[in-house]
This record gives sequence, C-alpha cells and structure tokens, in this order.
Amino acid sequence: MLFHVTQHHDEHTCPANDHDTMAVTFAAVMDTLNEHVNEVVGAWVDPPGHDFFFVVDADDVAQIFQGLWPIIDVGTAKVQPVGDFAVMLAARAAANA
Repeated sequence: MLFHVTQHHDEHTCPANDHDTMAVTFAAVMDTLNEHVNEVVGAWVDPPGHDFFFVVDADDVAQIFQGLWPIIDVGTAKVQPVGDFAVMLAARAAANA
C-alpha cells in the first residue's frame, strides 16, 4: 500500500547547522526507510519550509515508524494512505455502471 509522509520540523529543531546531528537524523533516514519499507517511491524536501515528503510502499504503518526512527524526535510526521487516482476513477465508473 502507498503512503504519503510529510515530516515537519521547525528552525529550532532543524539539524542543518549541526553536522553530527544531521549525520544521525536526515542523512540516515533514507537508509532506514529503504531497510524497513517495501519501497521508497520518492523523496522530496522544502528546506526553507523545514518539510520533507516521502512516498513509500509498505504493508503496515509500523514499517514506516521504524523507517522514520532517525527523525522521530526532530519534528512531527503525518502519514496518509494514498491510492492511484486513475484506478479509483475506473473503480467508481465500474460501480456506477
């Protein structure tokens, strides 16, 4: 199942200016996500907004929690299940036929 993850922190918790903290948080999160979820479909960042965006394929939200562990105490994450829009439209059309 696909999940869209938005991780937000603020300028007070941002590790960007601390090399040691950065090494164990955001520099490590892609490795832990890849280790725990089925696939990282994509990852994006808005540095001035202090927002990270991930789309991951996972069987369970626990996989995502484990994958996000390096950044779990840096900010908050919103995890939303998402689906393919074209598939949803086709299913809707079939249901209404």
